[in-house]
Amino acid sequence: MNALLHNDFPGKIYPVNPGREQIQGLDCHPSVDAIGETVDLVILAVPAEDVPDQLRMGCDCGVGGFIVFASGFSETGSEGTERQAEISQIVQDAGVPMIGPNCLGIMNGNHNMLASSTVVMGGRRLPGGNYGFATQSGALGTYWLDMTMKAGLGVSAWISTGNEADVDLAACLDYFSEDDETEVIGLYIEGIRDGAAFRAAARKAFERRKPVLVLKSGSSRQGATAAASHTGALAGEDEAYDAVFRQYNIWRSGSLTDMANQAEILLTQPRSAGQRVAVISVSGGAGVLMTDASVAEGLDVPDFSPETKERLAKILPGFATPQNPIDLTAQIVMHKTMLREVLRIISDDTGYDGLLLFMGGLGQIAEELADALVSELPRDMPCALTWQAAPEETVRQVRERGIPVYGEIGYAARALATQFRMSAGWNGPTPAEAPPIIQGGRPEGPFGVEHRSKDLLCSATSLERPVGVFATDPGNLMEVGGELSGPLVVKLQSPAMLHKSGSGGIALGLQNVDEAAESARGMIKFATARGIPVDGVLVEEMISFDHEFIVGLRCDPVFGPMLVLGRGGVTVELEPDVTRAFLPLTASEIEDMIRSLRAAPLLEGFRGAQPCDIAGLARIVKELCDLYMHDETLSEIEINPLVADRTGRFVALDALVSRSPETRVGDAP
Repeated sequence: MNALLHNDFPGKIYPVNPGREQIQGLDCHPSVDAIGETVDLVILAVPAEDVPDQLRMGCDCGVGGFIVFASGFSETGSEGTERQAEISQIVQDAGVPMIGPNCLGIMNGNHNMLASSTVVMGGRRLPGGNYGFATQSGALGTYWLDMTMKAGLGVSAWISTGNEADVDLAACLDYFSEDDETEVIGLYIEGIRDGAAFRAAARKAFERRKPVLVLKSGSSRQGATAAASHTGALAGEDEAYDAVFRQYNIWRSGSLTDMANQAEILLTQPRSAGQRVAVISVSGGAGVLMTDASVAEGLDVPDFSPETKERLAKILPGFATPQNPIDLTAQIVMHKTMLREVLRIISDDTGYDGLLLFMGGLGQIAEELADALVSELPRDMPCALTWQAAPEETVRQVRERGIPVYGEIGYAARALATQFRMSAGWNGPTPAEAPPIIQGGRPEGPFGVEHRSKDLLCSATSLERPVGVFATDPGNLMEVGGELSGPLVVKLQSPAMLHKSGSGGIALGLQNVDEAAESARGMIKFATARGIPVDGVLVEEMISFDHEFIVGLRCDPVFGPMLVLGRGGVTVELEPDVTRAFLPLTASEIEDMIRSLRAAPLLEGFRGAQPCDIAGLARIVKELCDLYMHDETLSEIEINPLVADRTGRFVALDALVSRSPETRVGDAP
């Protein structure tokens, strides 16, 4: 009540309390149905046990929406979970949205609406602006709010979602994506409940080129599947979130400070997809530090053109070198127009995409420097200013004129790099619409043995397999595999030994079928003695290859079908070089994933290495993705390694397929 009145909320406010006649000068009503007028929003500050009846009364009265502050719901255990399910059903049956329970409410700075119980707003006015934030933690959301206000950024809307019994974070992202008053979106995420809705909202933000900054907590792995497949280990919960963020051009911030720094430049500066920066400093040491920070963030600091150097030499003192980074030296105190003149010269040089500046102290000429920055900084190039030991009033004035100011060199460089990368991220095609997601993921069945998995994959796609035979009895190998040419590999086929390296289930470099048969008999004897069930042995011709990959497909329980793609082999979990994305994907998008790997230069023939047909690999992976999308009985596919042999073929040296329990691996897809 105090926050609404203090912020001059323009609408009507109806206090409801049967024990009061007035609250803060406003007439009080004994109940919602006694108000006698249609109410847009009801804020419930009542005990948890009273919430259901109050919701029913409000729905009967035609209330437009609810905010429920009370705790005592799903966060308290089974009884609270049942109570939360009850209130969720009440509002959903009535078609009335509800924020909470166990939340701190919502605020809108542009409309002076503070429907929140947070004490951080005590006695403060919420500035309007274009930065929207939704949080699953009320306390952390208040810290964000305080930092944002202190940074001079205005708030379009602030939403504390609480237990999300109705309105969730995906709905908030969808709202911000459509809201004309929100230009930059911030989210604090602990977990997403509706992955399909979140992906749809993220796609909408992508289409509208709205920056989304995320602070995500938690980084657990799905250890239960890791033992059965490398893909399970490489596609853990946090990796899935990273894949979604990357795919929809969402920036994952490292902290609230990081998020505030990035929001400031995104809200105030023009967009640029480049990476070349000019560095201007009043300190040689600071200029070097700023250059180091820029390079660490992947930015380029190229030298000035000869024409620019010639013009700078006429402005700078004789002992200064006209180079990038440029040191204005202490002479800036005497030569008060130096910064203005240098900025004009740099602005005329077309070889740069952004500008980093460092000012330190200089309180005696702070006003002149601020005026020079405001008037001469290029309007079509993003700029970031670090001003240490600056007068507070000067910083405030510069920020009010749309120039982001940072207290640390690294903050400015990272903020500018974020702006560049997000701008570049929108240059690609809009991600495809997400498919319907099976709640909890696809049903997981046992993994099929290798030879059956290869049967399925190679019959449904263009993927090839080594020449080989499967035999249930080593004594029949000469009969069924007499035409095989060495060297050969023998692999035990057992559902209890999916990974055969290091467990006695594989023998390499056998010269002929006789050697293979002898090795197979030894494997089966070894397995039988230890109670390991055996289907038979797979004998294949060994092939030479230059590149090996892992291709994994599995269904994330939140976001749906996911592709894991990277360098393969037995050490894939020790030294992972993988990338991840959610289906559906085009061949072009898969090709971009391959080129994003650290090993991409090797695939392109680095220093005489045999190049890989990257486009051909992308087409094979696309076929596998399509197979997985179209057959919902498939719970997981892993090919490791999938190799590019020296004739240009893509061959599955090992493969695992898991299907739902009622479907036998090897059935026709």
